[in-house]
Parts: sequence; C-alpha cells; structure tokens
Amino acid sequence: MESRRIHEHWSNWAATYGTGLRATTKTRTAKALEIDALCRRLNSLLGDKTEARALEVGCGNGINCVALAKALPNMRFDGVDYVPDMVAAARENGRAGGVEARLRFFVGDALHLDEIAGLGSAYDLVFTDRCLVNLNTVEQQKLGITALAAKLRRGGHLLMIENSLTTYGKQNRLRELLGLPPRQPADFNLFFDETEIRPHIRATGLELIDVEDFLSLHDLMLYVLVPAINGGAVDYEHPLVQAAAKLNQEMSATEPGGFGAFGQNRLFVCRNPL
Repeated sequence: MESRRIHEHWSNWAATYGTGLRATTKTRTAKALEIDALCRRLNSLLGDKTEARALEVGCGNGINCVALAKALPNMRFDGVDYVPDMVAAARENGRAGGVEARLRFFVGDALHLDEIAGLGSAYDLVFTDRCLVNLNTVEQQKLGITALAAKLRRGGHLLMIENSLTTYGKQNRLRELLGLPPRQPADFNLFFDETEIRPHIRATGLELIDVEDFLSLHDLMLYVLVPAINGGAVDYEHPLVQAAAKLNQEMSATEPGGFGAFGQNRLFVCRNPL
C-alpha cells in the first residue's frame, strides 16, 4: 500500500476510535501481552535506574506509554507519532491516567526523528510496537531502524515488537495442517523479513541480544485452534483465547518464549555497545 494511504488508514482510525484501544489494535489480549513483554524487559534492563528515559516511536494514542509509566514510576516517556489526532489522544490518555507529568508526546515521522523539536538527543531505551511494519518497503524499515539507533545512548537498548514473516509462516503451516487456509497480512503492513532486518541491525552497530516470542500460545489459540472448531472464524473474545492469554503471560514471568515461536509478533532486543 502507498505511504499516503497507510497514513490515511491510521488517521481514520485515530478519528474514529480516539483514546480507545481499537485505535491501534483489534484485540485487548494481544495488547495486554505486548505491554507485559515491554514492562518485564524494561524492568530487567533498567531496574531501579533513577529517572530513566524511554522513547516510543509510533506511540499511537499513548496506551503503551501510559501503562508503562504507571508500572515504572522511576521512568519518563516520550512518544512520537505521525498522526496528529493520535498524539492528541495520547495526551488525553496521559491526563486521564494521572501520569502526564512523566509523559511528553510529539508529532513526527519515524524516519526523521532528528527533525522533531524538543525530542531528547539520546535515550536509555527506545522502543516500537508494530510501528516499522507500517513502512512499505524493506529499505524504509532499515532507515527506520537506523533512525531509532541514533537516538540511543551508549549502553542503551532498542526494543522492537514487530510482525515477523518467520513466525507468521510457521503459524500458517499449522493452520494448513488443520485444513485452514493461510492468513495474509493486512494491506497496510509489511512484516519483517528477518533475513534482511537482522544483518541491518548489526550494520547500525547494534547487537541483537535476544528475540522473545511472547504471545505464541495466545496466537495459536486465536488464529489456529479456535478457527479450527469455529468454521474458520477468528474470535477475539473466545474464552479459550482469554485463558491462553492468561497462561501465556504467567508462563512468560518464569520461562519467556516457552510456548515456541508461533506468534506473529516478536520482541527484538538490541543493545548499543558501550
């Protein structure tokens, strides 16, 4: 899909859904697992670091930043999104959540972070959540990663929750084994081709230190097992999906990635060497 139409898509969702979860995702269970994965990782990487600063690029209506600010009182968060209505909703969510004093939101482009007035020059942690898959070429995704890396201090970390063709293909293989047709990414998404993305991470000077598959059980239930008994239909509110999400989160606390690599999103953890 053309970049202009992708921007129009998210502008329409921002105008339609405002401060609600639906502005950026269809399923609350996946969002809960995304926030859990980010929170666990920020805790492990930053611990009790006083006044740690994080930047979310592609922050949407601020749901991640608000939830993380509530869970991590020693941290301050900046968020960037290229849809003005998303940024306005993010500020509203920050006020409603009582954490606006530790949040700042900016309108700007992921490919031109250096042009955003007021943004910090270097952060302890930079993260995305299904942001770079909205760039419509692999080359643009690489430029995005380069821009993210440039905002990291030495010793800082880049976290990217992004859709992967690798695990999406494995998920589709399981669907086919149960007689279901393969799913296709949305028109406005270009899932990561890891054969291209991993070498580029290294080329920026970052180290890829971990890849966590944090929602495999959830996605297997949502996109494979429930459709297999439900006439092929995906049911975001099915009780088995809710149970799978809870078990996935509880398991991740002690054994991250314990359910294999079948979720369509992966958490890529990168470090900027000292």
